[in-house]
Amino acid sequence: MISSSSRPVDEDSTKYNPLHKSAEADKFQIFEQWLRDNGAQFPQLELRQYDKQSDAANNNEDTEGLRYDNNDNDAEEKKDGGASDMGQSADSVAMMSLDNNIAATNTTDDGSNEMRSVHATSPIPPHTICVSIPKSCLITVEMGQQTPIGQTILHSDVELDAPKHIFLMIYLLWDRKVNGSKSFFAPYYAILPQTLRNMPIFWNEAELQYLRGSHLLTQIADRSDAIHEDYDRICSISPDFPSIATLDEFRWARMIVCSRNFGLLIGGHRTSALVPHADMLNHHRPRETKWTFCEESQCFTITTLQSIGAGCQVYDSYGQKCNHRFLLNYGFCVERNVEVDGFCPNEVPLEVGLDGFGAVVLFGENLVNEGGGFFGGDEEAVG
Repeated sequence: MISSSSRPVDEDSTKYNPLHKSAEADKFQIFEQWLRDNGAQFPQLELRQYDKQSDAANNNEDTEGLRYDNNDNDAEEKKDGGASDMGQSADSVAMMSLDNNIAATNTTDDGSNEMRSVHATSPIPPHTICVSIPKSCLITVEMGQQTPIGQTILHSDVELDAPKHIFLMIYLLWDRKVNGSKSFFAPYYAILPQTLRNMPIFWNEAELQYLRGSHLLTQIADRSDAIHEDYDRICSISPDFPSIATLDEFRWARMIVCSRNFGLLIGGHRTSALVPHADMLNHHRPRETKWTFCEESQCFTITTLQSIGAGCQVYDSYGQKCNHRFLLNYGFCVERNVEVDGFCPNEVPLEVGLDGFGAVVLFGENLVNEGGGFFGGDEEAVG
C-alpha cells in the first residue's frame, strides 16, 4: 500500500500554471518545461499542432498496443522497438478522418485539434539520441500495482482481459482523481487527448455503418464488451472504484494506454510504461528511429537510424500490422499497407467448411473482391 501521493509533489508546481496566451497553447509548453525540469532532453525537437490538411497523407497521430524491443510481432504494442527495417513508403500513411463522411448537420469533433506531431528544429544525423526521458517521468505497471486498487486486484483471483494495461490505467485514473493538479504527472495528463474521436470504439451507430461488411465491427464489439467486463470485475472487488472512474473514463483510459504504452526491459524485468513525449511520435514504415531503456543513464531513449532534415517530422514505427489493428487500436489506417519487400500484412478472417456435396464453403461477413465489390451474403460456395 502507498500513500495518496506516490511521487513527491513539486512545491513550485504553480510555476507551470499558464499566465498568458491560451491554456490550450500553453499546456504543451508547460508539459515540455516539466520534462526538462526533471532531466528529459529533446533539444532538437519541437511539437507542432496536427494539420490534417497538409499531413493527412503522411501522418497518423500518436495513437492497443505494447511493443517490446525485440521481434515479437504478435504482441499488441504501441511501438516497434526491434522489428526489421522493411516497411511502407513515406506517403502511404493516412489519418482516418470522419469529417467528410458525416452529414453536414453533424458537428462532431474528430479530435485532431488535440493532436501534436514531433518535428526536428535542425538537421539530425543518424545514430543520434534525439529523445531521452528519465525513469522518474515514466508511469509503469508496478506503480499501478502499488495503488490501493492495484493491491486489491493483485490479492484477488479476478481475471482481467489485459492485466498490464489495467495497472497502467489504474494508476492514471487513480492519480488524476486522488492527486489532481498536485500530481507529479499533472502536466502530462493535461496534454492527453480527451475525446479519442478517431478510434472506432467511440464511434456512433451512423459512423460504424462505414465499416459494414467488415469483421472489424465484431472486434469493436468484443473490445467494448471486454472493457465493460473488466470494469464490472474491478468494481466487484473494489466497491469504491466507481468513485475513481466511471465506465466512460475507464474506456478512455483503456484506449489511451493501449495506444501509447511501451514494452520495456528495466533492470532485467519486463514491464510496460507510459513514456511522456516519446508517445507523441507518429507511425511510419520503414522505421526511421529505434528506442530502448538505457540502464546506464536510466532513461528511455529514441535514436535516429537515418538523417532527419530540419523541419521534418520525426517518426517511430508501431510495427508491421494489419489495418484492422491500426484502426482499432490507434484510430488510423495505412492507405497502402505494403512493406518495401512487397508483403502486405492486411488479413481477412475466413471460416472454411464443407457442404453436403464436398464443396468448400466460406462462412462469415460479406467478402470483398479485388475490384471492391461484395461476394454473396453469409456464405459463398467454391467449386
